[in-house]
Amino acid sequence: MDITKIYQKLLGHFGDSIILGLTEADKGVKDPFITVRGDKVHRVGLYCKVEAVLACDFLQSITGMDTGETLTCVYHLFSYTHGHTLVLKAAVPRDAAVLPSSVSVWPAANWYEREAYDLFGVTFEGHPGLRRLLLPDDWEGHPGLKDYVQGPEYNGIPTSRENPLDLLDEEG
Repeated sequence: MDITKIYQKLLGHFGDSIILGLTEADKGVKDPFITVRGDKVHRVGLYCKVEAVLACDFLQSITGMDTGETLTCVYHLFSYTHGHTLVLKAAVPRDAAVLPSSVSVWPAANWYEREAYDLFGVTFEGHPGLRRLLLPDDWEGHPGLKDYVQGPEYNGIPTSRENPLDLLDEEG
């Protein structure tokens, strides 16, 4: 099923919970996607998995993105049954970055949601163990955010170093 038909199916089933659908026919769109209201992304994802004509049984990834105004999670889905892909986007305000967890739909979401939490500060309601994944538990801030400022050190260890190429003399 192509993205236009998927968009029409989701729009027909979920109405105003589907905000936007960009397809290959839209000018400049290289990776077609469907934007979903943040609070409905779990329901839409579950439907995409269990609806026979969609059967998006594989969650390839959830990626965080900071647009400056919102935090967006991008869900890449795949159907082994039909061989099609689907990209869903769910945006939330930066000051209320909360989405429903998709772990009950795709168990692999556990790790992807922890990564989005760790790097962007998105909280996933209903997640079975939301905690940092990549950074230490006492790390301050979320380095994926555009306004993140890295401190000069962490626990006495410098967070930056000289460029080793600067140590080479002019002749190489």
